[in-house]
Amino acid sequence: MAVTDLEVKPKISAAEMERRRKAVRYAAAHNRIEGQFLDPEGTAIFEAYARGAIEHSEILPRLHALTCGSTTKELS
Repeated sequence: MAVTDLEVKPKISAAEMERRRKAVRYAAAHNRIEGQFLDPEGTAIFEAYARGAIEHSEILPRLHALTCGSTTKELS
C-alpha cells in the first residue's frame, strides 16, 4: 500500500468527514478500554477513511494487508 493513496483529496462533505471522525474516535476509545491499540500504520488507514480518502469497504483489506493476512492480531 502506497502512502500516496491515503493522501487523496477528500470527496466527502465536511459533515460526512466529521461523522467519520467521530466514529473513528469512538471505536478507538472503545478498543483502548478493551486493551487493544493500533500501530501507526493502522491509525493512518482509519485517518484516511475519516478524511474520505478511502471507503469503509477498504479498511479491513488494508488492515489485513498490514498483518499479511493474519486474523490473530488485534486490528481495531
